[in-house]
Order: sequence, then structure tokens, then C-alpha cells
Amino acid sequence: MDLCEKLGEDPYDPDFAPENFESDPENVDAGDLNPYLPVAVGNQWILEGGDEVITINVLPKTKLIEGVRCLVVNDLVTEGGVPIEDTNDWFALGRDSSVHYCGEEVRDFETFEGDDPVEPELVSIEGAFKVGREGAKPGILMPATLTVGEVYRQEYAIGEAEDAAEVLSTDYSYGEDPELDELVPQALAELLCDGDCLVTRDFTPLEPGVFELKYYASGIGVFLEVNPEEGSISQLVDCNVSPKCASLPTP
Repeated sequence: MDLCEKLGEDPYDPDFAPENFESDPENVDAGDLNPYLPVAVGNQWILEGGDEVITINVLPKTKLIEGVRCLVVNDLVTEGGVPIEDTNDWFALGRDSSVHYCGEEVRDFETFEGDDPVEPELVSIEGAFKVGREGAKPGILMPATLTVGEVYRQEYAIGEAEDAAEVLSTDYSYGEDPELDELVPQALAELLCDGDCLVTRDFTPLEPGVFELKYYASGIGVFLEVNPEEGSISQLVDCNVSPKCASLPTP
């Protein structure tokens, strides 16, 4: 109900016409990529938080979905070096530089004491969806233009994948807003933000009251994920998308 209040009650029916998207997303000029989500083949980001390491790679693969060619982006989460989630996401690049979410192939793993050898076991594919299957529709991961207060659906598969985001700031710098500074590593923000960082609040109606803050730097992408309720963060520790990647502070 809270999400409907923010979005309105009109039917959700995004335009997914192939002519609105890059037909060859593997060969888009760097200057045409979204600055806050520069998805190009070969790009990599690594974030660390506690015992978890998140490694994101844009693979040299594409997926054709409803006539739209999508890039395949692998998101691997490990804990203590052991995989706990391995997901292939499918991103479509809008001709206006927006990035759209067309589905994900989810694999969640667990290890069990007593196994010999101990190997990750597939235990769930919950959250998987694909545009055109069982009523799923595309979401938008990063709009071409951003307005504070704007709310948008990132994915749309009822009961399975309903993430949404709200834009909190488009000009974030450390020291300007105490609420947004909470849990943010100062050195990291000062390196990457010069009054031009994006902050969103990501949430889902499938888990009311649960949310996280995501921080994006222009030309780099997401560099910090904050869970205020748990008091935990995952921060960017390595990447290959900018010279600033070589100067990232250690957590």
C-alpha cells in the first residue's frame, strides 16, 4: 500500500519496445553509458562487508528477451571464500542511457556440517524471474535522469521480485547531511563524491520496513551499501572502471 501511494494506482505497463534499447549492448560507446551504472563488458566491481565479498562482472554474453538484447551480469556472493549466492542478471541498455532490469537467474547455496568434502549445495532459486514469463515485466535499475523523491520499480514479478527504489539525493557529499553520512566511511566518500553522488533507498513490499541505502559515484557506479537496521555496510574495495579504483581505502 505504501508503494502504491508513492507510485499511484495506474496499471504498471512499461514500454519494452525493442527500438528503445541498444541492439548491440556489448559495443556501446563509453560516453553513452549511464554514469551511475556503467555496464560494459569486462567491467568489474568488488565490495566487502564483514565476511561477505560481492563480485560483480559484466560477462561477454547476451540474452535475448522479448526481442530486447540484454547484457549478462554475474553477481557472486561468497562468505569465507565459499559461494552463498551466484546470480546472472539480465540488463537492457536504453538508448537514453537508462538501465533496465529484465530478469535474474538466482542460485542460493548452503554448506552443511558433516559433508565430506564440504561443498556448497543449491538450496533455493527464490527471486528468479524473466520478463514475459508468468506476467513478469521489466523494471528500471537506473533512470536516465534522476529527481529527488522519485520512486521507481526496479523489478516486477508479483510475489517473487518487487524491488523498488527512492531517490534521496543526487548531489551527496560527505559532511552535508548527517543522516546520509551515518555508517559511511569518510575517506571513501571524500575520494569518490564531489557534490555529485547519488543516494537511493532500496526496499521491497515483500519485506515491509526493511530497506538499505545505496551510494553511487559518477563514472564508477555503486560504491557503498548500508543496512541501517543491522548497522552493517558493504563497500567497494576494487574495480576497473576508473583511475580512482586504484586509490580505494581498505575497509
